[in-house]
Formats: sequence, structure tokens, C-alpha cells
Amino acid sequence: MNYYERHLGDYAKNCGHLSLLEHGVYVRLLDVYYTREAPIPENKAARLIGAATPETLQALQVVLEEFFELRDGLWHQDRADLDIA
Repeated sequence: MNYYERHLGDYAKNCGHLSLLEHGVYVRLLDVYYTREAPIPENKAARLIGAATPETLQALQVVLEEFFELRDGLWHQDRADLDIA
């Protein structure tokens, strides 16, 4: 999938509280999710978005816990799953 819609009002309502770093992590996670058309493997999430510093790894954990659900070793995002299906 090379395209997905981001509704700016919904995004601002749901993600406006994120720091700039967390915002970048969230967008990268969505880009990876849609590009692969699949949930993100738990053990590859950091590598797939280029998170390596303590700060980016902390932001990754915050975003995953807030916006994704871990099921059977895969991080799922319900809206992305619906769009891909």
C-alpha cells in the first residue's frame, strides 16, 4: 500500500498531546505498517523505524502502548488493519 488517508482533525484530536519525537515515531510506525500491509513484529519495531537511542526507544514504547495492541508477538493498529483489509 503506497497511500493512506490521514484525517487532520481526527489526528489532532487523538495525537495532539504527543511530543514532536513521539509524533515522528507514530508516523514512521504507520508508514511501516501500511507499506508492509501487516502488523509490526514486536522484536523488529525499533529496527523498522530506526529507533536506537534511549530517547527514541522510550518514545517508541509510549506510542506503541497508547496506539497499538500487542497480539501474538505483533503490534496491531485497528484503523490500519481496517484500511488494509
